[in-house]
Amino acid sequence: MSRKANSARVGDRKMAKGKYLEWVTEEGLLLIEGWARDGLTDEQIAYNIGINRDTLYTWKKKYPDISDALKKGKKVVDRQVENALLKRALGYSYEEKTKELLANSDLQKNRGHDHVVVLTEADWQRALAFFDSECAYCGEQKPMTKDHLIPLKQNGMLIKNNTIPCCTRCNSSKNDSNFEEWYRKQEFYSEKRESRICDYIKMIQLLMDEDAFEKSKELTVTKVVTKQVHPDVTAQIFWLKNRKPDQWRDKQEINHSGGLENKLDLSSVPVEELRKLAQTDG
Repeated sequence: MSRKANSARVGDRKMAKGKYLEWVTEEGLLLIEGWARDGLTDEQIAYNIGINRDTLYTWKKKYPDISDALKKGKKVVDRQVENALLKRALGYSYEEKTKELLANSDLQKNRGHDHVVVLTEADWQRALAFFDSECAYCGEQKPMTKDHLIPLKQNGMLIKNNTIPCCTRCNSSKNDSNFEEWYRKQEFYSEKRESRICDYIKMIQLLMDEDAFEKSKELTVTKVVTKQVHPDVTAQIFWLKNRKPDQWRDKQEINHSGGLENKLDLSSVPVEELRKLAQTDG
């Protein structure tokens, strides 16, 4: 071996020797245990550490913490495999769920006034902010009430696309009238404010449709079927061969003590007959 190659091998050993200090720390041991728990082989773990498999084998013998971390991680995986094998051997049931995209039907249901959403405080604050805390009809800044564009007596609802801020005077005057019919008869009528009311309703309706569409894109479970996986004979045989090898291994060993004695009495058989029997067997 050349002097250069020998120096390289010595250098590798020195590097590996110093490296183990990084892996006997709490963080290093947890990482090694995690790799073992994930099912990595010793060779793969050695590669992750940056050493060869022989070095890892040496570390396992020399540093108990590293050996224990590997055993602890593998024990978890072994238990998971055992449980999976037992489950396969005994058979099991599971639920098969069918999910479908119901975007079109959901969107239709959520359009217009069919989309019943109770007015929340956040919705009301958004309405106040849009109209600058002014009455949507007359523009005065007085204590605001909630006015229904379509009155409750005309099947209107307390929902965000049917509610705007309104002063007490306008609310009392409008009463159960439709807002357009009533508003255009008022002295303080403003085409600009009417347009602003319509813009607000369009904005809220657009937000409602977008929200409904996003929700409708979610897959909905439409059918649940319980299915049965029958016991696996191969898994059963494998389990029994390992759990009860004396009873289930392929080759049975029979121990016999003492000699074999032939107690058949042939003294009365003529010699010629014996010869014929011997020739027939041959």
